[in-house]
Amino acid sequence: MRSEIEKANALEDAHSRIELPGLLAMRCYAALSIVLVHLIALPRLQIPSYLSFIPAHFGNGVPLFYIVSAFGLFVGYRGKIETRQKLREFYLRRFLRIAPLFYFIMVFYIPFCWTMWGTTIPLSQFVSSALFVFNFVPRQASGFVMASWSIGVEMAFYAILPLLVFAITGIARSLVFLVVAIFLAANWALAFQGTEGSLALFGQLSMIAHLFYFAAGIAGYYVWLRLRGTSPWIGRIVLWGGLLSIVGLIYLANPLAALLGTVLGPSGGSGVKAAWAVTLAGAVVGVSLHPQKSFVNPVAKILGNASFSIYLWHPVVIVVLDRLGAYRALYASLDGVSLPFFSSVIATLAVLIPLSFLSYRYIERPGMALGGRVSRLRPA
Repeated sequence: MRSEIEKANALEDAHSRIELPGLLAMRCYAALSIVLVHLIALPRLQIPSYLSFIPAHFGNGVPLFYIVSAFGLFVGYRGKIETRQKLREFYLRRFLRIAPLFYFIMVFYIPFCWTMWGTTIPLSQFVSSALFVFNFVPRQASGFVMASWSIGVEMAFYAILPLLVFAITGIARSLVFLVVAIFLAANWALAFQGTEGSLALFGQLSMIAHLFYFAAGIAGYYVWLRLRGTSPWIGRIVLWGGLLSIVGLIYLANPLAALLGTVLGPSGGSGVKAAWAVTLAGAVVGVSLHPQKSFVNPVAKILGNASFSIYLWHPVVIVVLDRLGAYRALYASLDGVSLPFFSSVIATLAVLIPLSFLSYRYIERPGMALGGRVSRLRPA
């Protein structure tokens, strides 16, 4: 009897699943943009002047992750969290999507931190990370796993997503939520203005400071839902309009910041971030409507699958290669700045991508499979 129920549930999931390869591609580009930012920042590599936009703007790969996450979760769970059992399944799947690899990395960091810097991890910080509550602890919001602060934000969003799925049921409500989230972020930033150290960092990394990115993803979902099934030209226009808007915002970010600073005062920075949220959400809608083959290519989709592993492993790879002197050797042996930098990118990816594929294959996928198996064990 149970096997028949499991088969029926699996068949139901297969029929209801919506494949959006564009989201995978966006995850790939988000991960690679963050790799480039940290590759420049951690070893302090020199870059050619024509690439100065990378450290200035590619950090928006993290907000892009948030937007894709909210968009994809609404695609998968809108109207499907109706009972206590469904709620339990949602939390279980989300936990098993993140926890196996994150816990593996946490344990790895114990000898890694001692070897690299001679430091140990405080027990309280290890526990708060293991419980995914470190985003709410002012002195621990950044996490001890490098770049893991965004995992704390993501898990906080997972906690409230069932409520959002229930409350936000259309474009109008999603836009209201987006405006409210922007307002909260702007006032949150003002509340921490003038603070320093761990308190200032807590203000910057808190989930409240980033909620409007998720809100933009939810609004993007409802726009996609409205436009899905319309003329293919609509999808092309939205896609290329979104991508060109990103390019335009890269070049206009500084003038826009100056203008909003004049008009809004200290809240001008929040206005620029809101512009990025809307622009990135537009690109996500476009790539979901029209997965252009040159943009949503097989390589991007494969790397998108392993993007979580790429994100968590890339600081480790960069730190190790820097400690081994790989980047210094490339800059010393090659002429100019461009060639050493691009060689450093290739060397980093040559180590990072195989490691991430192994991590995805043997840690992430078994965790996801376990979540799928357990969630289908519903009572008759």
